[in-house]
Amino acid sequence: MEKVIVAGKELELSLMKKEELKSVPIDTKLRFQFYRSRFNDYEFCLLEAKKDENHASTECLNLAMRLESMIGLPIVYLFQRLQFVERNRLIDRGVYFIVSGKYAFLPFLVINTREKEQKKSEELSAVAQYILLYHLQVDSLEGASMAELEKKLPYTYVTISRAFKTLDDLKLCAITTDENRIKRLHFEESPKELWERVLPLLKSPVSRILYLDSIADGINMTYGGITALSHYTHLNPDEMYTCVIDTKRYRELQAAGAFKNLNESEGVIRLEVWNYPSLSQDYADPISLYLTLKDEKDPRVEKELELMISKIW
Repeated sequence: MEKVIVAGKELELSLMKKEELKSVPIDTKLRFQFYRSRFNDYEFCLLEAKKDENHASTECLNLAMRLESMIGLPIVYLFQRLQFVERNRLIDRGVYFIVSGKYAFLPFLVINTREKEQKKSEELSAVAQYILLYHLQVDSLEGASMAELEKKLPYTYVTISRAFKTLDDLKLCAITTDENRIKRLHFEESPKELWERVLPLLKSPVSRILYLDSIADGINMTYGGITALSHYTHLNPDEMYTCVIDTKRYRELQAAGAFKNLNESEGVIRLEVWNYPSLSQDYADPISLYLTLKDEKDPRVEKELELMISKIW
């Protein structure tokens, strides 16, 4: 094939092996050539149609999503030419593509390039913290790739890749590369050992505290604060109950008018807006809950928090 140029650099291409494509349907393998490529240490699969044809943006998106789950790499289409309208439709749908030497829509590569120029991370991002808490409380992420995490977590591939870098910078895990050159998480410590080491870096997810009188019917909320702690322990609940919600969901419900008499001073319900979603649905996950209450001066709360955390291990 002809040289593929992105940002003035020629991409290194290698045909993907049969064993790497064993999950891909035969008709798809007959339609496309599959190349493994790398740009600034960021790997992806480059897809080139064997016949010179462009595909509808919806078809491209659906195929890319299926192939990414099969191959474990971001899918990028290679086109010889694209009309302006076609290009904009692909961008609107978030389909990655290259028109060699002319145009490329590769937001994850741009982000990765910027990260190369930045200093190493010195603190946990909200997403990196979420990944650690998932590993500690929900399910082991040992050996997980970015594509596998995208299926489990409420974050995009690009966002997860940033978190990988943060975790690696802080040496909270190792990023290994398997025989197919796919990056994977590796934790050398037991969950309890990791918890003890990472605790000084963990931050409360609460970004804002609000109050309201009621929430629209039919909306399920997650309990937090003393309300949740009383669920996990023998502590008596407060009269005012606390709910937690992540920033994105908060904005959606606020725009829909779901909160009655929302304000910053008083109400029937105390609402904590978090910078990541709770890892459990009905009651805030124990570690996040611990982080929101660990500075409480009430000896009863301190005691019950320690008991709650001890049950995890």
